[in-house]
Amino acid sequence: MAGVAPRAGEPAGVPMPGAPMPRTPMLEVRDLYASYGRIGALFGVSFGVPAGSATALLGPNGAGKSTLARCVTGLVPVSSGAVLFDGRDVTGEATWKLVRSGVAHAPEGRSVFATLTVEDNLRLTLRRALSRSDAASALEASYERFPRLAERRRQLAGTLSGGEQRMLALARVLAIPPKLLVVDELSLGLAPRVLDDVFRALRAIRDAGTALLVIEQHVPRALDLAEQVVLLRKGTVVHAGAVAELAGEAVELFSHREPGARVTRED
Repeated sequence: MAGVAPRAGEPAGVPMPGAPMPRTPMLEVRDLYASYGRIGALFGVSFGVPAGSATALLGPNGAGKSTLARCVTGLVPVSSGAVLFDGRDVTGEATWKLVRSGVAHAPEGRSVFATLTVEDNLRLTLRRALSRSDAASALEASYERFPRLAERRRQLAGTLSGGEQRMLALARVLAIPPKLLVVDELSLGLAPRVLDDVFRALRAIRDAGTALLVIEQHVPRALDLAEQVVLLRKGTVVHAGAVAELAGEAVELFSHREPGARVTRED
């Protein structure tokens, strides 16, 4: 505890009795730089996501939020700096290896098999990692998490509404809860009722121990879910800390597109 001297015989750096123990970061980003060819996208980004917590990543379009998400999950190479997952340096590691380690990425868009039923989409995910009995239990847990999908379990995924397809894509990711989930603008185009189900599921897996990094256009929802917030502008961190410390004016400023900003692939 800053400003408090240790008691006699007590090692320096040990928290005082009753003080909250700091949570170990599940994700650490250290002085990260990334670019697309000669065009820089991230410039010295640093922050951490504690285990079992949610961090909201906010900023105007073009700030580099999605680029950061892709760097963390191995989809975009890092120019310099480091990405640590669960204390291990995973900079440059292949995406499939990160997935096996417990990192999941739920990007914007619909990642489903359109010609398969809802249930077959989920079963395909579960069969790769679980026994038959465990897969059956996990399938029922998915339906409890998303009752709307239970009602449509025999329906072809391609005939679902856009919002329902995105819900199914998220259900596939959460069928086997990861240690770290990176969520990129899942709410785009979703009806309010579907959005409620999505955030209810995110809150439940966070409470069960999954660390979340959430990129979200619905700022109030993101801040209601998160304990920490990182504000990104033009590829740099301009604020990182507890949600309670963030002024409303800053949220308003960084939740909209900057004047003249173009939507590019680093958005």
